[in-house]
Amino acid sequence: MTSANPPVPPAGLTLANLTLNKEGTYFTLVLVISILFWIAIAVSIIGLFYAAFFAFFLWLGNGLLVAHLRSEAVRVDERQLPQLHASFREVCQQLGVAQPPALYVLQAGGLLNAFAVRFSGRNFVVVYSDFLEALGADSSEMKFILGHELGHIKSRHILKHIFLGPGLFFPLIGPAYRRVWESSCDRYGAFAAQDVDGSVRAMMTLCGGREHGPKLNAESFAGQHAEERGFFVSLHELTSTYPTLSRRVTDLLSLKTGARVAGPDRNPLAYVLAAFIPGGNLGGSGGGVASAMIMVVIIGLMAAMAIPAFQKVRQSAQQKACMNNERMLAAAFDQYQLENDHAPKSLQELIGPKKYIHTAPVCPLGGHYEIPAGATSGEEIACSSHGTMADMLQAAQHPRR
Repeated sequence: MTSANPPVPPAGLTLANLTLNKEGTYFTLVLVISILFWIAIAVSIIGLFYAAFFAFFLWLGNGLLVAHLRSEAVRVDERQLPQLHASFREVCQQLGVAQPPALYVLQAGGLLNAFAVRFSGRNFVVVYSDFLEALGADSSEMKFILGHELGHIKSRHILKHIFLGPGLFFPLIGPAYRRVWESSCDRYGAFAAQDVDGSVRAMMTLCGGREHGPKLNAESFAGQHAEERGFFVSLHELTSTYPTLSRRVTDLLSLKTGARVAGPDRNPLAYVLAAFIPGGNLGGSGGGVASAMIMVVIIGLMAAMAIPAFQKVRQSAQQKACMNNERMLAAAFDQYQLENDHAPKSLQELIGPKKYIHTAPVCPLGGHYEIPAGATSGEEIACSSHGTMADMLQAAQHPRR
């Protein structure tokens, strides 16, 4: 895909300022949240077990994704798709990437997308085949896409997916941090392409498709960002891990002059609801397997902390119910002994119609109550599951770790 107009380099962009300042601010907040979460896991033996368990499956899923690429996708080099290889090398040089990652082209059933992934210390960039056909191997549009994905690698966003996962899952802050990632990487792409118009055409292809997208009016589409507002649009923006496409086109167009474009106001009520919606899309473009595994890890770790606490509460409630049963039986035992001058030999003497207890109490764990031979006090009545009242009181004072 080419344009008759000369390329328009982005104004004011250098390698030193491609990453937006907000990314550093959000990184600090997300890092603090993640550290607190990992500390909570570290002090829990069960939490560490779940962390190791799910980390294994995260590693396994990511490994299978990379294996699929290496065996099913086309590796780009000097012999295979040489034009795309040359464009990739040019982009790496423009962005100062000394060790270019492996580049693959993957058939994805008509999807227009690209993504970056990392496994075992190696980085991979993947371009979907229909995206390559739509943009062209040596076009500025393709260089924008390649530069965007290299921006993720240079900024170590892939590693941050894992280690900052708890913070990325946190409402409002996590999605905001991810949106800044994408905005920064769009700047990487525009700087790599050295053509703002080509970068915008690539984005419009994502919006409108390979045939009509490049022909659409980018300024008009960018205007939707300010015109199409409301509660649900604001909520969508606050919970999404990507800036809206209209916002991304707006930001790219602003690179022609270098003037910063302020975003329109959001509905205040949207912030209230968004505060209860986690930032769940952790995998980003193409990282479906990794995203799912990271989500499973985070949910599993949360469960690792919540389930033991729930079990302790449940066990305590069952123990208290059983203790109340034994107190009732003990009171009946003592009353029987007072009236008959001897202790009852079995519970049948205490329980039944017109006796001290009308209906036999039931232990929540299914244990059965009995009077030990030679018992002289109701406190000696024991449950086969919980023991005597003394046993339960001691267990409550010294719970098992």
